[in-house]
Amino acid sequence: MDDFGTGYSSLSYLWKFPFDKIKIDRSFMQSFGKSERDVETVVKTIIALGRQLNMRVTVEGVETAGQVDFLYNADADQVQGFFFGHPEPASGIGGDILKKYSRTGPAGAPADAPLRAVKPPERG
Repeated sequence: MDDFGTGYSSLSYLWKFPFDKIKIDRSFMQSFGKSERDVETVVKTIIALGRQLNMRVTVEGVETAGQVDFLYNADADQVQGFFFGHPEPASGIGGDILKKYSRTGPAGAPADAPLRAVKPPERG
């Protein structure tokens, strides 16, 4: 169930439909650490509820190391948000991966170094 805790995500949906995962809406993390009353307690309670229902719990909107620490201690299964990276167009991902691995060739040799066959040691 996506965006749990906001909009049309009702608690009754948790037993009426066969969900295996709850994604806590990012609005909870936006309120985290501010003077918002009891947001940490609500997040911990949703995570505990997911555990009791054998559902994985993902928390959206994580932007700080403090939030990561809190969610680790609260036993969240997964976290996602700008703390880990920003969205990128699919067309850019392949190029980034190739660029990372094209900097060095085999065994750390420069990428433009020619490949040479390695002669096996002679047996004597």
